[in-house]
Amino acid sequence: MSEDIDVKLEQEVAEFYQSLGIHQGPGDIQYRLILKVLGKNEGKVTEFSEIREYTDMFADKGSIGSKMKTIFQLEGLAVKVKRGGYTVTDKGMTASNFLKDTTTFYKKNKRMGEIIERMP
Repeated sequence: MSEDIDVKLEQEVAEFYQSLGIHQGPGDIQYRLILKVLGKNEGKVTEFSEIREYTDMFADKGSIGSKMKTIFQLEGLAVKVKRGGYTVTDKGMTASNFLKDTTTFYKKNKRMGEIIERMP
């Protein structure tokens, strides 16, 4: 693993977007974690077990497998290359980069809120 995924931060970011009424994509913790794992392994095969390391605390195996089929494969974000093995597509990397931007926005928004709270 080249970079570790901060599950707690991803949960905070997902909750922030849910508070804005965005429950899919950036507001879906499972989507965020799956895409982060796929994006981190760009150019390599990502094992389903590696995805589950991060998603098991939020969902069971069946719902993650279903999400891989219904969202990631059908929308062209990932390609199944073997049993339990996926590679991220260019479209998937675009989505992964978008998630990085949503995390950056969340951090800036949170920092600004903290500054405003300290103002007299």
